[in-house]
Amino acid sequence: MEIKQSIEIRSTPEQVFRLYQDAATWADWDPHVLSASLPEGLRVGAKGWLKPSGGPKASIHIVEVTEGASFSVQSRLPLCRMVFGHRLAAKEDGTVATHWVEFSGPLSFLFRYLVGRSIQASLPDTMQGLKQSSEKQVNAA
Repeated sequence: MEIKQSIEIRSTPEQVFRLYQDAATWADWDPHVLSASLPEGLRVGAKGWLKPSGGPKASIHIVEVTEGASFSVQSRLPLCRMVFGHRLAAKEDGTVATHWVEFSGPLSFLFRYLVGRSIQASLPDTMQGLKQSSEKQVNAA
């Protein structure tokens, strides 16, 4: 089961990516994030934490960044690795943003069941928040 959600946004990938770069403001556009911190910034190897609504504070590790286009965050669970990916693709009148989650490891089946369902349910709200915040930035400029 792949967990993935996409949305079209009327702004450039670079404008959307700016929202990703400041983890302290993720809670402003993602209603399922209470707070987050990446003291070293959005760069490969950076470590921080994220406190989701309805879940424990989790350590996060940035494992991939392509400026203006994508980034991936890894969290470790018992015998499982969870990766959240964020990808932006330019299109003629804006951007297609895609968020996805992948579980791997011996207990991935269990965490896909326990955590995956709530992530799948929350993605539409997250994507809508990203869209609204990105488009608000464009309209304010």
